[in-house]
Amino acid sequence: MSTPVFPLPHVLVATSAPETGSQMVALLDEWRYPHVLVEDGVSALRYLTHPQPPAIALIDSDLQSLSGLQVVHSVRQRYQQSQTWLMLMGNEASTGGIQMAAEAGADDFVLKPVVPSDLRVRLRVAERVQVLTQRVRAESEAARFHATHDSLTGLLSRETILKDLFRETDRVGRMNSPLAYLLVDLDSFSLINLNYGYSVGDQILKELGQRLRRHLRTYDLAGRYGEDEFLIGLPGCSADNQLPIAERMRKAVLERPFDIGKDRVLISASIGVAQSFGRSPLVVMRDAERALTQAKKEGRNCIRVAATPEGAESRPADSSPIMLRLSEPENGKPN
Repeated sequence: MSTPVFPLPHVLVATSAPETGSQMVALLDEWRYPHVLVEDGVSALRYLTHPQPPAIALIDSDLQSLSGLQVVHSVRQRYQQSQTWLMLMGNEASTGGIQMAAEAGADDFVLKPVVPSDLRVRLRVAERVQVLTQRVRAESEAARFHATHDSLTGLLSRETILKDLFRETDRVGRMNSPLAYLLVDLDSFSLINLNYGYSVGDQILKELGQRLRRHLRTYDLAGRYGEDEFLIGLPGCSADNQLPIAERMRKAVLERPFDIGKDRVLISASIGVAQSFGRSPLVVMRDAERALTQAKKEGRNCIRVAATPEGAESRPADSSPIMLRLSEPENGKPN
């Protein structure tokens, strides 16, 4: 027998009738379905509302503590799109009973006493539906990720990070908390593309994105703002803390060379910093861009801070910037 592509689902059987429970367990054992048996509605509901619920549930309508209809209805009320395929078992397949099951949120109705061949078919249908559902869910998540993230670096896209910064600005206004912007631009990155090719440049940008993420908190925002430009939003970062954090970001680029085949390349970065003060992200971005331009003019590989809205002058980072230049070996390529 060939191994199935997807593992057999975990099945919950909820019934207060010993005969039905014994029959279900025997059949599921024979068909090699992982399963668990409970005898009351409260226990069934506890399994079905777990963060990782069973894939399929066979729920007897005549349960103790909570009826099968109540269990199904409670699950559907909590989770509009439950991960579990809910099959209600009943003694009578009347039109009214089946309609009540459907209105409660049941996916299928199984008549008791259960006919093994009928149950096997229904389980296989449930499996196929679950597989398709998982596939659609995975594809939807992937589509959402690609719609909001840069495909090369895995960081947020330009549009998404600006949207998130607008939302974060609203929170800053409500809570009167600080928010810092760091605009990071790689120095002389065009030389990498010129001498090594764009594929190597893409490789460096991808690794750079990984390096930056390792230095950020889970609630920080990081996105690719341009070809070799990155925007970082730091909620809760005050004017006193923004320079040390920006310096750490700058060193993250330089903490070790980028390996390109047999060559090792050092790349520096210039950073413009600006505080939100609850202003529109577009306004704050203009401040950060002006600070970045100043850093580029003053030698690169350094940090400059934008003037505050009150007109205070931009000031350099406390540490003296060290200019790293790409050397020119015999082959004319930077190393």
